[in-house]
Amino acid sequence: MKIYIVGAVASGKSTLARELSGVTGIPYTSLDEVVHIPDKSNVWGNRKRQVDERDRLFNTIISQKDWLIEDTGRACFEEAFKAADSIVLIELPPGVRNYRIMKRWIKQRIGIEKCSYTPSVQMLKSMFKWSKEYEIGRDGLKLRLSSYKNKVILLRSNKDIKEFLNSHKYA
Repeated sequence: MKIYIVGAVASGKSTLARELSGVTGIPYTSLDEVVHIPDKSNVWGNRKRQVDERDRLFNTIISQKDWLIEDTGRACFEEAFKAADSIVLIELPPGVRNYRIMKRWIKQRIGIEKCSYTPSVQMLKSMFKWSKEYEIGRDGLKLRLSSYKNKVILLRSNKDIKEFLNSHKYA
């Protein structure tokens, strides 16, 4: 089983990947970890890997028999769209995502939620910007997905997500 979970920031990609991993037994990878390396000397708390290293790690993941990955659907990971059996697009309303962005940022600032970046005000602003860019199509995800309509499973609510998870419990 090869599943690529995509969606805007704070849509629930990591949570779904973690829960689906628990149900299927397939380990999941956040492609943020493929793109970035922790680096506390950097203002963002991480830095980008060299492209060849990123691509090598990514190709190792998608060459496996089974994989479960999650990401915002970056263009550099187009091969995963091609290789996936299913592409799960989580598309929750912007208000829900914005609430989650704020809630996550507060938890990270006070230290009760870990993150791989520095939870600065600049990062908070960036997350709201990325959410908006998804909403207006500027990130290009929906356009990139249009070639893979037969593989896309659209989840628009917590109910959809729960049903999707339940459908994999006994698969």
